[in-house]
Amino acid sequence: MSFYHYIGSSKEFPLGERGRRKSSADKSSGKVTKAIHFRSSHLPEGAVPLEQIVDLSHIQEDEIEVYDSMEDAAGIYIQDLGPWSGEIRGHFTNPFVYQIAANWGGFSVHPNLKENFPEQYKAHVKCIRELFDLMKEYGSDHEQFELYTCWDGEEKQRKNEKLHKIIDLKTFQLGDEFELKDKQYIVIKT
Repeated sequence: MSFYHYIGSSKEFPLGERGRRKSSADKSSGKVTKAIHFRSSHLPEGAVPLEQIVDLSHIQEDEIEVYDSMEDAAGIYIQDLGPWSGEIRGHFTNPFVYQIAANWGGFSVHPNLKENFPEQYKAHVKCIRELFDLMKEYGSDHEQFELYTCWDGEEKQRKNEKLHKIIDLKTFQLGDEFELKDKQYIVIKT
């Protein structure tokens, strides 16, 4: 099963990706990407490079996206909902509802992630910031956005009212812990 995140807005959002920054060393040409390379990644001592295990000679340089770090590859993807989405739209008061996804990161941070997986932590922080930057960019004074998260197939189930939250975007600080939780409904005020 998949965990899905949704955002409701009174205004239309541009669809697609935002936040990724390719490396200046990137030579990808818009062809189908067959590989992604993070320049900051280092193999642990004793590890065998992938190209010594698998023949990668069929992948051309212009089919490899290059990023300086996982954080640079991170961002969010905004997708329109299809006509099948009436069940999820019922959780929102705003007329425009989109599915959002984190690329190379997620919508949760906690101290354990920061301590044990610092590259992933930075990618997660960037995804969360991109989400809040989207609302700052498209929001005007006294506008409200809505966030909702649920598992695939559970769109009809009720929100968990114990998890409801209101966030004032003008004073919001990310802090050490943040997570979009299952069945959580969040109102974001601008």
